[in-house]
This record gives sequence, C-alpha cells and structure tokens, in this order.
Amino acid sequence: MADGQVQLAYTEWALVELGGAGVEVGPDQRPPQLVLDLEEAHVSGSGGVNRFTGTFALSESELRFGPLATTKMAGPEPAMVLERAFLDALGRVTSYSLDERTLTFLAGDQAVARLSC
Repeated sequence: MADGQVQLAYTEWALVELGGAGVEVGPDQRPPQLVLDLEEAHVSGSGGVNRFTGTFALSESELRFGPLATTKMAGPEPAMVLERAFLDALGRVTSYSLDERTLTFLAGDQAVARLSC
C-alpha cells in the first residue's frame, strides 16, 4: 500500500483510545483488538480477556456491528472494565474513518474508539 495506508479488512486493529481517553494495559494484559473479514461480513477479536465473534454490516463509510458472542473467562478487574467498555462502544458504532494506520469508530459524529495497526 502506498503512503503507509492499510486496508480496513484483514488487518489486526488494536485499541488505543476509548471514549476520548488513551488505553493503558498492564504488563500481563493484551490490548483489545479485532479483525474484520469483508467477504464473510464477520468480526473476530479479543476484548483483552475474552474472545468475541460476530457479524457487521458495511456500506460506504457506514458500519454497524451485529450481536457479538463472547467467551466468559474472568480476568483482573481493570481488564474486565476495559473489555466491557470496548464491547459497549462496538455496539454504538454507526460509521468509521480510516486514516493511514488509524481506524476510528464513530457513533454519529462522536469518536467512540480509535484503533491502530
């Protein structure tokens, strides 16, 4: 890809900002992340503790996630709080913007999450 531009799909996107605040993960934690499969309209990823999978609808710059199924493992409270907030944010997404290596999920005109690769 020219100029560092990456594709929306088939790229592992890691959460770096949620609700306008930077995301910090502990040394033994994984950041929440996801991968979009355009051919199957399928999303999979991790909230940091639990894996999730589901569907999405994409047209132009509109994006909406369907119900997500998650595993039910327990983790440290800060990781669980972050995971719940990330999954909640995904449920509010209505569109996205892609700028080089940053994917921003929007609810209306408000950024709810930023991810990078």
